[in-house]
Amino acid sequence: MDSQMSQMQSNMTKMRSQMDEIHATADPIERQKLMQSHMQTMQECMATMRTMSKPMKMDGGQGNGMAMGPGKGMQGDKGMMGGDMMQHHQMMEKRMGMMQMMMDQMLQHQQAMESTPAK
Repeated sequence: MDSQMSQMQSNMTKMRSQMDEIHATADPIERQKLMQSHMQTMQECMATMRTMSKPMKMDGGQGNGMAMGPGKGMQGDKGMMGGDMMQHHQMMEKRMGMMQMMMDQMLQHQQAMESTPAK
């Protein structure tokens, strides 16, 4: 999960830089290339977000839903009922922040598309 989070942060930084370049260029051909590159980075971000959004199992791993078995999530266990709950909450907050940044990038991309003159 940490490697996915750092990949997302790297992609967000890359998208901001790409958007700055889009706003700075007056050349329509260069602008179109930059827009395509920005779209590709957004798609990579969304793919990473999809892998991060798998439901968490009660034992702290990723899976297809909530897993409770003998000893999982019980008092004194290192599952979600223990100290991992706070880590999970912090991770969710980070993901929400990144989703907000992603939406902002999508809106900026749309605005840039609308301001690009038609060929």
